[in-house]
Amino acid sequence: MTADLTCAGIHKYYGSRPVLTGIDLSVPAGTLTAILGASGSGKTTLLRVIAGFEEPDAGRVTVGTSCVADASPAGASRPVFVPPEKRGIGYVAQEGALFPHISVGGNVGFGLERAVRRSGSRIDEALELVGLGSGFASRRPHQLSGGEQRRVALARALAPRPSLIVLDEPFSGLDAGLRSETRAAVSAALEATGTTGLLVTHDQAEAMSMGREVAVLRSGRLVQTAAPETVYRRPVDLEVARFVGDAVVLSGIAATGSVECALGKLPIVEEYKLVGPVSVMIRPEQIVLAGNGSPGAISARVVGNEFFGPHQRVSLSVGGAPDQVVARLAGHGRYPVGSNVAIEVHGPVCVYPVLATRSPAPPG
Repeated sequence: MTADLTCAGIHKYYGSRPVLTGIDLSVPAGTLTAILGASGSGKTTLLRVIAGFEEPDAGRVTVGTSCVADASPAGASRPVFVPPEKRGIGYVAQEGALFPHISVGGNVGFGLERAVRRSGSRIDEALELVGLGSGFASRRPHQLSGGEQRRVALARALAPRPSLIVLDEPFSGLDAGLRSETRAAVSAALEATGTTGLLVTHDQAEAMSMGREVAVLRSGRLVQTAAPETVYRRPVDLEVARFVGDAVVLSGIAATGSVECALGKLPIVEEYKLVGPVSVMIRPEQIVLAGNGSPGAISARVVGNEFFGPHQRVSLSVGGAPDQVVARLAGHGRYPVGSNVAIEVHGPVCVYPVLATRSPAPPG
């Protein structure tokens, strides 16, 4: 049976140093939320608190209707702390952490009751769930590829039918192709079982492609939790904008619904109004070649070009912009350094206060 996850007011200290500060997080049953953060942001500590490997210094963790940790329960003489083996939570560690001296089947069946383990049927089911046949059960971990080892680790976590599964950087160390293939296998397995999932990662592509919601953790605080599209297109601040993707940041002057900057007069995507000096955030893919006679065309000069196959990262010098502007253009075009192009911005842009005054949002 799947279950939702709720964290309320989680605090964690290592000595006097705060690692988690007031974490509030809700993961609906049957969905996957990705915790995205840089190294040292506290994301693995949060996962360990949820899994039961660490006790919170304050706050409450609930899985379904069961409180598994409560550092300060009202009216109780001692904190609530359910040990990890009794939480019904599956755990997938970095690098898979398989037991090298036992078979794949032995690894997958490790957490099962003895009778279930002996029958072997649940082991075979779990291996099938992650895209590996029962023929893998007799192999040893060293006989598997990196991606296969990660799938075995997932099968081991899924075998006891946990209500929640937590994944700690499960694709680290895999090459790009294998990461993509393994991500797809993990997503398919979680969807097939309806298991609630929490993925911890520093990889923006993983978080965006796998999570129904992405929770951005910074210095022990959740600064934004939203759908991937919202986090990318409407980041809560410039630091999040730069962390979740490439960002072109220009100075501008905001008025009602639009902003003037070196790339022209652009519409703003905001639920509130900003007036005065602002920082303007534009995604590189919004900067495109202008069509003939386009009224919004801006002249630019190519000063750099990095080729990535499907796209090119083209650096442009634009009059009025003190720094280079970076556009992400199609890989089949040719943009030699020194050439002149006409560009324009498609879609609304985000703006953030510099010395601006924020006026109240309109009613409703």
